[in-house]
Amino acid sequence: MRLQTWLVEWPFFLALMALLGCGLLNQLSAGGSAYFIRQAFFLLVGALAFLTFYLLDYRKFLTFQRIFSLYTLLVLLLGYMALAGKRWLYFGAFSLQPSEFAKPVLIILLALLFCHHREVCLSFSLFALANLLVAIPVALIAVSDLDQAFLVFVICESLIFLAGLSRRLLIGLALAGLVISFVIGPPLWRNLKPYQKARIMAFLKPGKTQKRWSYQTRQALIAVGSGGLVGQGFRKGLSSRLHYLPAKHTDLAFAVWAEEWGFIGSLAVLLLYALIIFYGLRAGYLARDCLGRFLAFGAASALFWQVFINLGGVLRILPTASVPLPFLSYGGSSILSNMIMLGMMASVMRRRFSFL
Repeated sequence: MRLQTWLVEWPFFLALMALLGCGLLNQLSAGGSAYFIRQAFFLLVGALAFLTFYLLDYRKFLTFQRIFSLYTLLVLLLGYMALAGKRWLYFGAFSLQPSEFAKPVLIILLALLFCHHREVCLSFSLFALANLLVAIPVALIAVSDLDQAFLVFVICESLIFLAGLSRRLLIGLALAGLVISFVIGPPLWRNLKPYQKARIMAFLKPGKTQKRWSYQTRQALIAVGSGGLVGQGFRKGLSSRLHYLPAKHTDLAFAVWAEEWGFIGSLAVLLLYALIIFYGLRAGYLARDCLGRFLAFGAASALFWQVFINLGGVLRILPTASVPLPFLSYGGSSILSNMIMLGMMASVMRRRFSFL
């Protein structure tokens, strides 16, 4: 079974290894040897997490009682973070971002919930329960990190949508969304932090806000455009070397890559992401059990939205958001969270050949 899995799914594993290699190379250029070493350590820990979830039988290990207990602990931790006004927990030289782990925990919890009820279309009560489970951690994350809260919300809602919604429920949600937007939109805008308003205004009115608010997006576009077809070469990007590009090892890591490796290198990285997402969707479609289907779809959805939101901000398709680009951006919590989800995806692939 293991050999057959590798023979059939080898593009997934090769794409993942190539993407991890690109991330290490990008950090060596953007952050130097210190960030390269730390990123390599994070990848090593992430690889162990990937192998753990790949080898475990999710059908036996992932029970509702275990995951709900983990969900409860996560909510308590996020509650503490919200009260303290923190986004990170520090352990000496290392830090941990608890909100990153809301993604795999909620994906698993929703998958178990949907598979337990096995409804063709979600009933209103099950839909409300699923959204309540999502709303609690999302609200706590939003206190200190609105971007991460939005990301977690979008990922979970995608999985809820895939679970099946009736036409009546969809129409009701659309009408409710319009009403809520008009009611809470103005007060929500007034309570946004200045930098959050600045990002939105820089996206809507880039010409008028160019000097004050859109410096980050302008420099990202300059870096991406200056890469040309084949790029300026490894560690030769002017925007990165001359420090015109802010947050170059985190939020704008793709701009560093595009400047150094050009259109061809950028397209190669995007194809790696697309290949991993494709195999995730394929694993969900071919899964022999309901839980595997939702786990694979949820992991693929999480990777897609992270890539879409980050690149949308870099290319000014969307307002800039503090969402790391998986594996290319620096960050141990992001790497560990994504490797857990991809480990679950690979586990679903592996057990497609098992009848037990």
